[in-house]
Amino acid sequence: MMGPTIAVLGATGSVGEALLARLATSALASSEIFAYASRAMRRDTVDFGGRSIAVHVLAEAADSAPNVVFSALPVSVAQRIVPTLAARGSLVIDVGNAAAGFFAGPLLMPGLRAIPEADVARAGGARTPGAVGWLLTSVLAPLLPLGAHTVTGLVSLPASAYGRAAIEELSQQVVASFNLQDPPRRHFAEGLAFDTLPEDSDGGEWSARELGASQEVSEILGVNPSRIAVQVATQSVFSGMTAALHIRGLDNAEAAEAALASAPGLATAARLRTLRPRKVMGRAPVYFGGLRADPAGDGVHLWVAADNIAGAGAAVPVALAELLIAAGLTSRLEA
Repeated sequence: MMGPTIAVLGATGSVGEALLARLATSALASSEIFAYASRAMRRDTVDFGGRSIAVHVLAEAADSAPNVVFSALPVSVAQRIVPTLAARGSLVIDVGNAAAGFFAGPLLMPGLRAIPEADVARAGGARTPGAVGWLLTSVLAPLLPLGAHTVTGLVSLPASAYGRAAIEELSQQVVASFNLQDPPRRHFAEGLAFDTLPEDSDGGEWSARELGASQEVSEILGVNPSRIAVQVATQSVFSGMTAALHIRGLDNAEAAEAALASAPGLATAARLRTLRPRKVMGRAPVYFGGLRADPAGDGVHLWVAADNIAGAGAAVPVALAELLIAAGLTSRLEA
C-alpha cells in the first residue's frame, strides 16, 4: 500500500541524501518520494533505494502539496519556504532546527516524551535538534532520573556539520597544503586542514551554536539551560563528531553506565579506541564509553562519538515522521 507523498527539500546536500537513504529502509519506503533543491545545488537525479528520482526546483515545492516535508535547508532558505508549506497543510519536519524563530512546531526527539499532537497540528509540523543538541540530549535524558543536573565539556564537530560544500573545501585545503598552494577559504576563513577551530564569539561570551544547543536540551528535557555549558570546536575531519563530557549530580558510575546502555538511541563500544569519527560513520546511535567517576566525587566523565549526519540529520527526523504519521497528524493539520 502506498504511503503519504513525501518531499525532501535540500535533497542534493549531505543531509538530504542521508534522509533519502534512511527513508528507503524505513516504514515510509513505499511512499511517493519527491526531491527538491535550489538551482545552485541541483543535480538532475538523486538515489532512492537503488533507483534514480528526479530533482525538482525548490521553488516548486510549495505548489506540489506533499503530505510530509523534510526540510534540510539552511536558515535563510527555510525562512522563505517552511512557513508557507506548513500553512498549506503539509506536515513539516524541520531538520536540525533551522526554522527556529519563524516556525512554531515543537522541538522533539522520538522516545523521550509523549508527542504533543495538538501543538504539532496547530503549527503544521515539528522541529528536530541540531547535532550538538541531539548528542547532549541523547546522553543526558537517561541520566536525569539518577540525579544528573549539569553538563560541561567539549564537543568537536566535523566539516560535514557545515554542509557538502564545506566537506569539499576541507579536501581542497588538504591538497593545497601539501602542494604549498593557497587553499580556498570560503567556509573556513582561517583554514581548517590540520587545525582546530574554536567557536568564534566576543570575549567572555558563549557562541550562538553553544547557546543554541543548551536551549535545545532545555526545550526537549525541561532542564535549566544554564546547566548545559558545553564548548564547541570544529576539527579537521570530514564526518563524525566526538565529545568529552563531565556530568554532575551522579554518585554511582555503575548505575549511570547501566542507564546509558539501556537507553534508546545510545550504544556502547566494546573498546574505547573504536569511539572515533571514522568508526561510527554511517551509524545512527550515539556511542559512549570510557565512563568513570570524577576523582573528587563530582559526577562522572565519559567519551562520546556519533555520526551527526546519519543520526541527527536522518535517523531522528525519519523516526519522528513515522510517529507523527502513525498518529494521523497528516490528516488533521490546522491550516
